[in-house]
Amino acid sequence: MRKLYKTLIAAAAVPLSAAVTTVGAAPAEAATTQYSVNPCAEDGPTKKDEKLADRLNDTLEDDLKGQMDGYRVSCARAVVDAVQDRGMGNRVADIAVTTTIVETHLQNINVEVDHDSLGLFQQRAHWGSGSDRLDPEWATNAFLDEMVRLYPGEGWKDNQIGIVSQGVQRSAYPDRYQPMSADAMTIVDELW
Repeated sequence: MRKLYKTLIAAAAVPLSAAVTTVGAAPAEAATTQYSVNPCAEDGPTKKDEKLADRLNDTLEDDLKGQMDGYRVSCARAVVDAVQDRGMGNRVADIAVTTTIVETHLQNINVEVDHDSLGLFQQRAHWGSGSDRLDPEWATNAFLDEMVRLYPGEGWKDNQIGIVSQGVQRSAYPDRYQPMSADAMTIVDELW
């Protein structure tokens, strides 16, 4: 079922090559640009992360195709671990990883690229302190708390991933999320 869903998403995806930098999102070139970042894992990327990055570079189809490295895998792993720690399913991880792909291309950005946004989710100052927003576990939980608030009774299950991501992030360019969901699902499948 997930494979069919990924195929349907890919068929409906709009290319992002013409995407404009959005409020609350890292610029489109963030997949190749190295921002000043904080680690996502205490001990940094592992050899396992590096090997997984190599595999993912052969399977991803959008912005991160050929751009994955151990660091980005460690960031995705931090998000997935936070979702699992809450006892939430892989669809929730798909939503969260989709969001971080669009916002930062899986980088825990520690400089204010867009207004006062920081971290994997590019959360603005009203979300929490700078150190909180740069903590992948805290940032993921803040994202999930807002998602649960906006979609009570697991209402997020009945919406497309991109719609849920946009509901939480409130981006000026809501169409950027859904096209990244197939790659997010591939990453989550590898990490789950």
